[in-house]
Amino acid sequence: MNKSVYIITIFLFATLLAIPAMADAPSTIPHAFHGSIYTADGLAAPEGSIVIASVHGKTAGSITVTPSGRYGTQYAGGEKLIVWDPSLHPGDPIIFYIDGVPAAESTLFESGGVSNLTLTATEELPDERPVRSAAMPVTSVAGKPVEIDVDGASVQLTTTENYIGETMVFTFFSAPSKGQGIPGGLRSLGRFAHITSTIPNDTIEKAIVRFSYSADDLQGTAENSIRVFLWNGNSWRQLQGGVDMNTKQAWGETDSFSSFALFGTPVQTGRGGGARVRPDVTVTPTPTTILDPPVTEEEIPPIIDDADVDPIIPSTEEEKTPSPDIEAEQVKPDSEVPEGPAIVAVIIGAGIVIIAAIAFILYRQR
Repeated sequence: MNKSVYIITIFLFATLLAIPAMADAPSTIPHAFHGSIYTADGLAAPEGSIVIASVHGKTAGSITVTPSGRYGTQYAGGEKLIVWDPSLHPGDPIIFYIDGVPAAESTLFESGGVSNLTLTATEELPDERPVRSAAMPVTSVAGKPVEIDVDGASVQLTTTENYIGETMVFTFFSAPSKGQGIPGGLRSLGRFAHITSTIPNDTIEKAIVRFSYSADDLQGTAENSIRVFLWNGNSWRQLQGGVDMNTKQAWGETDSFSSFALFGTPVQTGRGGGARVRPDVTVTPTPTTILDPPVTEEEIPPIIDDADVDPIIPSTEEEKTPSPDIEAEQVKPDSEVPEGPAIVAVIIGAGIVIIAAIAFILYRQR
């Protein structure tokens, strides 16, 4: 065989071996974002708001708004919203959320891109700034429960229809919004969460919402009285459920998503100096086979039907200015780049070198 033909044949063979691995390897370069950010009223989004980018229903990046009206910076080396996930491919849609509220803008993933993208909330933002926010993917089969779990909370969801590739967003707070407050006679554990989903509420058959708490959260609250409450738009409504004091988790059953909170009755001291739980109404939570054994016959507070709503004070932040167009550039060398997927390229290159070396040795031995 001619020497040139022999070498070309070996090279083509090595290339064909590398193509499948390279095709399966995800992009190793993230997409970075920065820009202006506004409320639904056109005011600068408050400092401390959390922006998350969701791809395929799960969080692929997050950043905190600072200063008001800005997220990230345009300067090389400055902080940006880095969007990355091993499953990402160029052209995948990116959805943005501001404090759990969907943004009006969305875009497509561009490997290595740096984009100046203005974000605008589609609804009024919460009064309080969140502690954290996360998106989770949801795929459900009608009539069968599916578990959506994040750190500190979970939802066991049963729908009346089949859903694929939907999103559930959990946004956690340490205090209620101004218009919500805390029901009279109850104590807050500092555990508040706003849960939204792309699945319509009218197709939710049942959702069992579970929240974790710690011993430090009790602060004089009778632990066996802790229950999950839902904000119905006017007042906090206690959900039927229970509390597991061993795992320190409380749960409640609902058929819609909104804001949730953990409340309990205060521990009161009797004449003898010992602590006692205020004797209110006794409710037996409905047993549910898919949960830990519920606590029965516990003393819990009565259902709260009404709560005073404080007026929401309008923001006086600056008015919205015209938004710039999206500008795509190349990621600077100092951008944050995940290192894991790069190993694939190293392995592929090493394999090609080894094959070429073996071919050379075989050729010399002819």
